[in-house]
Amino acid sequence: MKNLKNIGILGVVIGALLLSGCFETEEIEITEGDDETQLTGPVYVSCGWSIDNNAINAVNEAASLVISEFGEKSPEYVILFSTVGYDSEVVLGEVNNFFPNAQVYGGTSCAAVITNDGYHAGEVGSLALLGVSSENISFGVGGADLDEEDSARAAGEKAIIEAIENAGKEGEIPAIVLITAAPGAEEEILFGIEDVIGKDVPIMGGSSGDNTIEGYWKQFVNDKVYSNGVSLTAVFTDLKVGSAFEAGYLVSENEGNITRADGRIIYEIDNKLAAEVYNNWTNGEVIGEALESSEGEITILSESTFYPLAKIFTDPDETVHYLSIHPLSVNLSDKRLTVFANVEEGEKIQLMHGNWELLLNRAQSTPNAALENGGIEKGEGAFGIYVFCAGTMLGIPEGERPMMPLLVEEAIGVPFIGTFTFGEQGYISEIGNKHGNLVNSMVIIGEEN
Repeated sequence: MKNLKNIGILGVVIGALLLSGCFETEEIEITEGDDETQLTGPVYVSCGWSIDNNAINAVNEAASLVISEFGEKSPEYVILFSTVGYDSEVVLGEVNNFFPNAQVYGGTSCAAVITNDGYHAGEVGSLALLGVSSENISFGVGGADLDEEDSARAAGEKAIIEAIENAGKEGEIPAIVLITAAPGAEEEILFGIEDVIGKDVPIMGGSSGDNTIEGYWKQFVNDKVYSNGVSLTAVFTDLKVGSAFEAGYLVSENEGNITRADGRIIYEIDNKLAAEVYNNWTNGEVIGEALESSEGEITILSESTFYPLAKIFTDPDETVHYLSIHPLSVNLSDKRLTVFANVEEGEKIQLMHGNWELLLNRAQSTPNAALENGGIEKGEGAFGIYVFCAGTMLGIPEGERPMMPLLVEEAIGVPFIGTFTFGEQGYISEIGNKHGNLVNSMVIIGEEN
């Protein structure tokens, strides 16, 4: 950006959603004023998608939509979300062929991707691209392979330093950071990022997914594909930025304290065996009679989607915040619960519950919250990034899932791209950046500062 004195800003929107449903430009006139401010130029945004069975054809189709709407311009930054039915190396290679001068960020999504054009699920795969070019936004993409670093925390630190350098903003703090990481060490990665930029910058995104929870997920960092890595975007802008991070369940009266835990395993709640407590809280709806067995392990991932546990946080204003965590499995010999997020002894947890209609409604309530938090009116954003937990997506009947992008579009009225993730990271006001499960989030970049 350029610092100018004695100028004001008058924006005249000349763009409109075109046939791709995903293009917007803003033309700005500069008028005289008294305050020092930033020059705001056009924001070019375009997205494309495909469900073609051939990976190369799919990229060609999606990228052609982006290019056709940019005209003589070209994206400086590209978000790529793709399902694992395609070869990720092929997909990313083709994207870089189309956009050789753009930084590329993203990762794999479970089963489908979404844009404001709809819910895209193909027979083999699906992918979506969103390209952005603006002199008012500086993007920097960085990443790290967890297998090559001393720790996940070190990987987070390396990735954010690289992202800031690639934005050309050494020594500066971004307005927001986007994250796509491999599942498993998200908390430590967040700590590594915060070691560099502090705890007050929102870090928003989700853990890359596959279709079967078998570790086929990937992360995209410019021209690199990681299997166990982290991809970040450091976003520097004076434009308005809105974000929201929500679970959207109902809170039950059942609560307790974790009295024995290790990593992502809960052994005891209130000094009682965790699985037995959870089974009592849920009236046997999730585990049931299987708990009577004394050996083996059972997966409860699908059943527990509607009965998650939640960590309880209280901010300085005494406002209570709930962050849902997803029970994965039960060990029948010692009755321990394995969950998808780190837990600690002494943490208070509470049972939450819901149904698929509540989960679907988040596709409208969370984008609305992001607009409110950013002081952005509907239709006045430039673009959005939507993250929706894959577990909650799979809990919604297949025929109802196309409602998700419709609700997001109805809420924000601007182009967006979305992915389905295996864990979500986001910022809770007055609490900080956290990793949770069964959550959705929205980031919206505005048109004005």
